[in-house]
Amino acid sequence: MGNISNILYGILVFVRWAGLILITIVSMGVMISEAAKSKLSPAKILGVAGSAILAAVLFWMLPTLVNYARGDANMIVPDHPVGGYR
Repeated sequence: MGNISNILYGILVFVRWAGLILITIVSMGVMISEAAKSKLSPAKILGVAGSAILAAVLFWMLPTLVNYARGDANMIVPDHPVGGYR
């Protein structure tokens, strides 16, 4: 992998873990605020938990899809210059 590929991969891993941590914090905040306002019904708990799980799955998959696109782009535009030196 080239230098740009390593940088992009590092960014994608950071975004993946930061997104999961952020989703956890926000979903817990929503559940605590809903509990403070009123009694939580099972439907609200399932709704918040389900949306948090869906968001976590999307945050986990999105960097993977971008990583696949990065790999495909590397095949179209190689890391080494045209007429490169080997």
